[in-house]
Amino acid sequence: MLGLVVVGLLSGCADRERSSLADGRLTATPGGVDFARVAVFDARESTVTLRNVGRARITVDEAWVEGPEGAYKAEFTHEGPHSLVPGSECTLKVRFAPLAQGGLPAVLVVRSDTRIEPLMRIPLNGAGVDAWARVTPRALDFGRIEADSTKTLGVTLDNPTELPVMVTPRLVGADKDEFVAAPVTVNPGERVELPLTFNPVRVGKKRIALAISPCHGCADVPVQVTAESLERAVVAEPEVLDFGAVPVDRDAIKASSLRNISTEPVTVTSLMLDGTDASFSQNNTGLPLVLQPGEVRAFEIRYSPGHMGAATDRAVYTVVSKRHPTLPVPLRGFGGASELCVSPMMHDFGEQPLGSKVRVVVNVKNCGTDNAGPLTINTLDWTPDATGAQLQFNNKPVPLPFTLPANGELNLEVFYEPMREGSASGALVMTTSAFSAATVQLDFFGSARAHAPCDLTVTPELVDFGTLPPGRGAVLGVKLENKGQDLCPVKNIRIANDGGGVFKMPGGELFGGIIYPGDWFSFQVAFQAPFTGGSFAGELQVEQYNPVTPVRQVPLMANSQETCLVASPWYLDFGLGRKDCRPAPREVNYLNACTTPVTISNVFIGPGTTDTEFELLDHPAPPAFQLQPGESFTVGVDYLAQVTGMNLSPLFVDSSDLPIPLMVPLIGESSKKTDKTDNFVQQDVSKVDVLFVVDNTASMVEEHPKLVSAIPAFVDAARNKAVDVNMAVTTTGISAVSGACPGGALGGEAGRFFPADNSRQRILTLATPDVTQVLQQNVQVGQCAQVEQGFEAMRRALTSPLVNNADDPRTPLANDGNAGFLRDSAALVVVFVGDEDDHSPDAVATYVQWAQQRKGENQPQRATFFAIAPTKTSCSTAGGTGTRYADAAAQTGGEVLNVCAADYAPLLRQVANKAFSAQDRFPLSEEPDAGTVVVSVNGAPTPSGWTYDAASNSVVFSVVPPPGSRVAITYRRACAND
Repeated sequence: MLGLVVVGLLSGCADRERSSLADGRLTATPGGVDFARVAVFDARESTVTLRNVGRARITVDEAWVEGPEGAYKAEFTHEGPHSLVPGSECTLKVRFAPLAQGGLPAVLVVRSDTRIEPLMRIPLNGAGVDAWARVTPRALDFGRIEADSTKTLGVTLDNPTELPVMVTPRLVGADKDEFVAAPVTVNPGERVELPLTFNPVRVGKKRIALAISPCHGCADVPVQVTAESLERAVVAEPEVLDFGAVPVDRDAIKASSLRNISTEPVTVTSLMLDGTDASFSQNNTGLPLVLQPGEVRAFEIRYSPGHMGAATDRAVYTVVSKRHPTLPVPLRGFGGASELCVSPMMHDFGEQPLGSKVRVVVNVKNCGTDNAGPLTINTLDWTPDATGAQLQFNNKPVPLPFTLPANGELNLEVFYEPMREGSASGALVMTTSAFSAATVQLDFFGSARAHAPCDLTVTPELVDFGTLPPGRGAVLGVKLENKGQDLCPVKNIRIANDGGGVFKMPGGELFGGIIYPGDWFSFQVAFQAPFTGGSFAGELQVEQYNPVTPVRQVPLMANSQETCLVASPWYLDFGLGRKDCRPAPREVNYLNACTTPVTISNVFIGPGTTDTEFELLDHPAPPAFQLQPGESFTVGVDYLAQVTGMNLSPLFVDSSDLPIPLMVPLIGESSKKTDKTDNFVQQDVSKVDVLFVVDNTASMVEEHPKLVSAIPAFVDAARNKAVDVNMAVTTTGISAVSGACPGGALGGEAGRFFPADNSRQRILTLATPDVTQVLQQNVQVGQCAQVEQGFEAMRRALTSPLVNNADDPRTPLANDGNAGFLRDSAALVVVFVGDEDDHSPDAVATYVQWAQQRKGENQPQRATFFAIAPTKTSCSTAGGTGTRYADAAAQTGGEVLNVCAADYAPLLRQVANKAFSAQDRFPLSEEPDAGTVVVSVNGAPTPSGWTYDAASNSVVFSVVPPPGSRVAITYRRACAND
């Protein structure tokens, strides 16, 4: 196919080698053009000159090329019109750009207005040659290199043709500024490399593409480019090397690793520590080194605490890098760590009878330094028996994970329960967070022997609590006696059914014991009646070695409802007796508190641990009799104390208002021992909780003003002693009386601190603003109640739910609880103020024992009772003598001061000086035989510096032992009946 290129001419040309007959003559120089070989898509140009060699003007109209389409192009070199006067000339530019291979002849045609040759033809010739560079590879991967570094990769260009080729690269994409590439000429038969250089300055994966034109005019050849720039080629793992807590006498070694996350080798030249703390050190060799791509090298860093507390330093690596020539790794440690101390690590239970359950207590302690962190016990698992047999060892469950603070400890109970004859072993594996003790194995051994089945007698066969008023509690007992000829192991003595939470064992479950032939032992079972009352049933279980009856069940029964009969006391505790010295008989008084008569049909002692130990003395004998409202009768009971151990039986009274008899527990203990030792620890009295229990009956008109006036003396004494004191007030009122009573509780605070409506601050300290005035206001409790129950008010004030709740859930008043007053670390002082004796329902000993158990029975300074109450020196404003207050004060080492005094300030000052001073009086738990008292302080015999005060049954020191001293007082128990 012929292509046509036309160039229009508006003026003539003169002279040419081919002349016409006209006056003008047009010639072309050269007369033909040979472009030779030209690469396909490339181009070559040549010029043709047209001259007017005639005598007349010539106008060249146009010029075109007849030949292969698109291969040739002709155009004038200047703008027209092209009118040539004789002797003038014009120029044509002819371009050859082959689109295909092979010869491509053509003709340049020039049209003019000459008469002879209006169309002049000039031959053109050229050949197209397939000449372009071959590009390999078609993908370049620069990998991951650190920013500010440089990496060059090349694209190979091959030219297999006979012509040189110009290869032109082109970069596109958002990150093209970080890459460099330049055009290159590839000669015939030559192979060259087109370099592409990556110069990253920004971190991240690159968006880039490379387009290569393999020849002039050729379509682009795409080359895939992958590249990523890193902030660091080498990173530290971990970024911070934290040794945690390490004991000061131990070493810890941790690995600091370097990882080459790039795809290029990196040279690490050195490792140095800053040296800010000599506790850290390193002695690594082998540097410098080359870290290959992806390679990880570990370097040991040692931490040997040279001091307590936090330690810091830096490990600094030097790396061949323009961007980050150093890599710092912070070092942290803490001198003083949790350490695990376990004792024993191994225990042999020895030979035990089949069916028994024996225990060893394993002490697990965080024995690190005082500043050490907590230690966590994560798991406790027994290793399964290798033979697949059932394990004969177990432990008391521990809530896991279990955390021990510094110096904290856990007493782990481990049991051996032999089920098979012969030897046995077990391994308990403990995992912890302790330093160098992540896993600890405890080993246990034992062996078992066979014996005859148990012949066990359980008395009583049913524990019957009878009827108790709502809210009242009682304790009875169960005795286990071995009637057989061989030993009898018993174990897992516990409440199997607690009747909805009302039955329990006060001493806790008994894990096990061995009863030898003819021996026995007793334990207590308690019932606590809810305030809602009701009928209850439960069950006690005892496991014994007897294949026929492996478990013995003891039913538990109780009833609770309001009663007309009110027993005082609610239980009879005969204390400790001996066969040769039984306790004195005791009495129970029964009052008809109802407004109608009740009929008493029987009084009897029910089944107990030993039925012959308690006897009825004075009591109404059948037939039945009526008890009128307000009338009472008394029952006398004797305890024989002939059966060694604890003896408990129920005393029942049948009355017409109850479907089940009213019950009063009888408790006594018979001992073979004649000597006794009372142990005490002298307390630090720098922290004291003081509770004032103030009588709020109508007879306190004269006493309240004296108490208010004396308060400044008490506060000043506390300040002078620099004691950390909590102070609060409650009343002796239990039941609400009248809206005329102040404080919001209608006169029945029932242990709630006054004022219960929070109209003033109720828990005071020496830091309380105007503390003296506020305490003076708080002791003004009004005069409206009817019965003084100081001991009961104290017990309720310091018992749940009041003592540990900000709000009493049983009352409508808001925030009337006593939470925040009673502190475990503080001594307790109770000051009773009243013009009559206490009328609380329980025995004095009951309240004293409760307070001592609340604060520590062998720590008398921590629970002391004082009273401003009637004494033998009476007055017209006082009612009777405060014998119960005096008894409680004597038992706790306190004192009773006369309420008839004209000024209470000296009395309260005396109370404060004694309460806030070290204890000089140590009350004995029983009366000693004369001349048998022996005293030691901190284990050293102390024959002097003390006297025995028979009136208070106390040892009184003239030289007071310092705080922390251990005082032991040994004596022969006197027989009270002598």
